[in-house]
Amino acid sequence: MKKVLRWLLASVLFFVVGQVIAMGVYGGLFPNYYQGYESFRPMCSVHFRCGLPLMSLIQSMVIALLYAVFYKGIPCARILKGVVFGLLLWLLTGCGIVITYCTIIEPFPVPCLVYTIISMIIGGMVISAVYGKVLNEGSCAEEK
Repeated sequence: MKKVLRWLLASVLFFVVGQVIAMGVYGGLFPNYYQGYESFRPMCSVHFRCGLPLMSLIQSMVIALLYAVFYKGIPCARILKGVVFGLLLWLLTGCGIVITYCTIIEPFPVPCLVYTIISMIIGGMVISAVYGKVLNEGSCAEEK
């Protein structure tokens, strides 16, 4: 039961961190970047506004579960393990998102790049902290 609660907590925190970073990047740093692009018009629909957070929460649950499953195979220790996990996540997911956006819109999707890198790294750190396995390990230098 304790493992399930940690997984749920890590999932929810990863989701919340991602949403806060998205608000900061898309609302604060680049508020008008995608304005005027026809391909982003469907984002105003109710289905999109309800469906995207739900899909993001499901994605967060899968990511937190993947961290637990592949924990021993992730290099480094403590918070650095979370950073490495976040970078691996970005290579597997965020990089593809950026490439997809490059085909949809004319300018390079800087906000998407900034959001995916920051959210994956910080999210990985949050997941590693929640699982608590960071407290009883050495640093990366000690593993070598």
